[in-house]
Amino acid sequence: MAAASRSPALALVCASLLMLAGDVLLMMDRFHAWRAAHNRFEVYRRNVEYIEATNRRGVLSYELGENQFTDLTSDEFLAAHTMPPEQVLAAREAVARLLINSTRAAAGLVAEGSGCNGSYSGDAFGQVPYSVDWRTSGAVTPVKHQMTCGSCWAFAAVASIESLYKLRTGRLVSLSEQELVDCDRTPPDSGCAGGSPASAMWWVALNGGLATAWEYPYESKQGQCRRGRIRVGWIRGAAAVARNSEAATLELAVAR
Repeated sequence: MAAASRSPALALVCASLLMLAGDVLLMMDRFHAWRAAHNRFEVYRRNVEYIEATNRRGVLSYELGENQFTDLTSDEFLAAHTMPPEQVLAAREAVARLLINSTRAAAGLVAEGSGCNGSYSGDAFGQVPYSVDWRTSGAVTPVKHQMTCGSCWAFAAVASIESLYKLRTGRLVSLSEQELVDCDRTPPDSGCAGGSPASAMWWVALNGGLATAWEYPYESKQGQCRRGRIRVGWIRGAAAVARNSEAATLELAVAR
């Protein structure tokens, strides 16, 4: 009889312990959520303070502002939106080989103004304007967003081709980054896993242009290559601006 009377009490104790454990787990979840939110706030606060302090100094030709990255640390931004250093080196080597092989295999595809090695040295540095705003020339499409796909290489290539196509034809057309993500397999281009704008441009040159963004919209993921029916944005190749040369960047990559 005593054993029987203890059974309900034991069951009650076990139930109480389970409820307590459940409460602890719920509280732990709340704590983790609070900590994540609090840490994001601290990052945001430090970034806003940096923005405001920099703007007050007035040492830049532009002003900083808030955007969708304001709650990220520098390390978080670099990890999510830039290519790791070891991949940068591999990409440079792959593009160098691509430029040499493509120039030999398809004579005449090298971009106008480039040397046989497919690079600008910037030695013939000339007069450049104090500032250039290609938006006033209608040569820049609205801001785009790669979202979670590591496709910055495709966006960089497409933005350059869009502006060049506008300057040469008078038509500003939004072109398809998604076609590059899905179809370009020229090393080191690997969809959402990264790539190189230079090799992407060579892919566009050798494949007769790109589809429009309207026909082949961006999906922020790698899918099956569909190849657009209407090809625009034709180019004849690509050339690399000399590394660490501000003169070459100003004259040949910005002011032209």
